[in-house]
This record gives sequence, structure tokens and C-alpha cells, in this order.
Amino acid sequence: MNRRRAPFFLISSVIVAMAAPALLAGETRPGENPPPAETPARTEEARQEVFAPFVSRLRVAVRDPQIRLTWRDSRDLPGGSYRIYRHTREITPDTFAGARLVHTAPGGVETYLDTPPEVGSYFYAVVAVDREGQEYPVFVPFRNKTIRPVRISRLDTEEDRAARVYDLVARPQDAVVVLRFSPSRGERELAVYRSLEPLLEQSDLAGATLLERIDSNTRRFVDHAIPGVAYYYGIFDTSLVERGTVEIVPGANVLTEAVQISLGERPSPQLRLTSPPKRPAPLPMLELSSQAVPGSHRLIVRELPHQGRPQELNPETERILARLLEGAPREEPFSPKPRILPPERDPAAEGTERTVAQVITEHFERGDYAGTTKLLKNLLELPLSQDLEARVRFYLGQSLYFDGRREPAFAEFLLASRGDLSQEVRPWTEGILRRRAFQGRAEL
Repeated sequence: MNRRRAPFFLISSVIVAMAAPALLAGETRPGENPPPAETPARTEEARQEVFAPFVSRLRVAVRDPQIRLTWRDSRDLPGGSYRIYRHTREITPDTFAGARLVHTAPGGVETYLDTPPEVGSYFYAVVAVDREGQEYPVFVPFRNKTIRPVRISRLDTEEDRAARVYDLVARPQDAVVVLRFSPSRGERELAVYRSLEPLLEQSDLAGATLLERIDSNTRRFVDHAIPGVAYYYGIFDTSLVERGTVEIVPGANVLTEAVQISLGERPSPQLRLTSPPKRPAPLPMLELSSQAVPGSHRLIVRELPHQGRPQELNPETERILARLLEGAPREEPFSPKPRILPPERDPAAEGTERTVAQVITEHFERGDYAGTTKLLKNLLELPLSQDLEARVRFYLGQSLYFDGRREPAFAEFLLASRGDLSQEVRPWTEGILRRRAFQGRAEL
């Protein structure tokens, strides 16, 4: 089995060198028999058995109370990982059992930021682990372990433990905005914010939307933003946000320019209602008795009874009309209230569902119907599921209705009724039609 030349450690060679440093290869002591010659096959087998990859160029930098370790991965360990050990004594085969495993880094990372829990002096070692989980506890000074103690003189604060975000970029990709960033450390919770205005100081976060809390190990976040709306983004350590000690660095943890998803060419449905008739119901015909005057175009019209003035009904007629009206249904005026469906109250909503919920709770519920209308129309540019599109149109119909635009509202309600929302939509469509009927009667 051929292996490319790379740093490795031959345990047998070190043992020989330590046991008899003065002997040269092939020499024997007086009275000793020369060792049997090894065949090439056996020598290669032995070399494979003691092969142990390890990192190189281990460096330590101290920024009290944190310690930064950097190294070069082994070229003989494809797909492997690296375990970082810490000890109050120099790490050797004899002290390794007492060392504490503080982190496991995947291949390609080649760095770790450690924060010891107590003031004191510490030693480190970086041990290779292959893809099957086999660990190689080999310790080579200046290559994969330290031989001088690193001193920590104070304990870290929450600001020390917080992750800093660098190189934040955001790019539209199809129907989403993809954020990429570089955190200073893993195992921390980050808060992702989105805003319509630039994030210049910490007080600006009060007007921004908290999209999600994510693990700093992800280094990536996907936002299902509303097309046609320009957004600014910022990512910060959650603990600093809660403590009010966020440091905003433009170009590092916040964007300096807004990004947006382009609007498509999708036509919106058009549905117009005809004007209500002046007479929604026919009135009884008034028959006038007349006769023509011979030889002329004039008519002789008999006088109207009582000269056309209203007359009081006799008591019997009033009683009959009262009995008829008692059983007649009473039409109440249509006065709806904003309706929010359960899915928009679900805190576990994700993706576009979460974006819709944010529009409803941050704009629609607060009475910003014009703003809600604009955002929901932009959302309809995205490829939505049938159920979600029906809900978006249901809210769009409500926003248009409360904004005084009844005809387009009616059209959106009709489109929303094609799904499972028919029972929710029906009171709105019937109410709008009754309202138009009342308006038609008032114009008579």
C-alpha cells in the first residue's frame, strides 16, 4: 500500500532512539546476537501498524481570558476530525488520561477559541481522529502540543463569551434572500434581524423584526422575504441583545445596502361588479284612468285620490301589517371585525408561512391596512401552496375592505373561497352584497 510522503510518527523509531541513542543502525552490544533481518513485506506491515497522523504548526495566541489555537491539518487524514485537549500539566502519554476534551473541530477549520473556566496556567494538544472514530494520541512538541504553560489571569465576561459576526452578505436567490456570515466562535445563539431602515445603532433594533434565533455554527440563514421590498439585515449574539450591549459594525454584522427580491410579471385577477340598479325590486304599477280628447293629442286624466297625499291606514290594516312584519327576518347592517386565523398565531411557523404571520401581526393587526395590502400583493408573486394562497387572499380581502375598497375586496374573497376557507369567506361576500343592496335602496 503506497502512501504519499507526509508528516507521521513512527513510535518504534522513537522508542529505539530513546533506548539506545548511541547505537547506529545494525550495531549490537558485546555479547549480543544481531537481530534477525526483516523482510521488506514485514517492514512495511510494521510501518503501517504504527502509522499515526498528527497536525503541525500548532500556535497559541492569548487575549486574556481567551486562548486562540491554530494548526495545520494532517494531509494523511482525509475526512478526519481533530480533538482539542486542555490540561493544567503538560500533556504526555502519562498525563493524557487527565486531560479534558474541550472541542472537536472538523477538518478544514484549523482553529479554535478556548475560554478556560478558571484562572491559571494551561497546556494544549490537538489529536487527530479518523473517519471511523479512531483516535491517534501522539504528542509531538511544537507540532500538535504545547510545552510551555499559557497563563490566564482573569475570568471571562458575557461580552468575552459572545460571538462576533463578520463579513455579513445577503443575496437574492430565486424567491428567498440568503445570508452568509463568519462568526468568531461556535456554540453560541445568534439573533437575525430584518429592517426597512438601516441599522445604525442599537436603538434601531426596536423597529426591526427578529426573524429567528440560530446557532452560530450554521454560518448561513435563508429568509423568505417579501418580493419588491428592500430590507436591511443584522446578526448579533443574542445575549448582547438582551443585555443591551450590542456593537453595530456596518459591513461586518449589519448590511450597509438594502437587498430585495425582484417582482415578477404575474398579472393580478380583475373582477368588477356592476353598479347596483336604482330599483332593486319592482314597485306596484299605478294605473291612471284616462281618455283621449277627439281630434287632439291631449289626455283627460282623472284626478288622483286625495290629490296624491299620504293617508293614514285604518286600524284593521295596521294590525294585519304588524302581524306580517313580526315574522319577517331583520337584516342587521354588516359591521365585521378583523379576523386572524390560527395558523398565523402558530409560533412554530417557518419559511413563507412565518413571513405571512409577521405581516399579519405587525401590520394587519395594528390597523395598517394599506401597508398590509402592499405586502400581501408582493407575497402573491411567490409560488405559494393552495392553502397559503387562500389565506393570503383572505387577509388581502379584509385589508381592502377596511381600507374602503369594496369591489377589489369582494374579488379577493371570491378567490379565497375556492379552498378550505369557504365558510370563513361566506359572511364577507354576503355582507358586501347586502351592503350594496342597502346603498342601492338609499339612492332611490
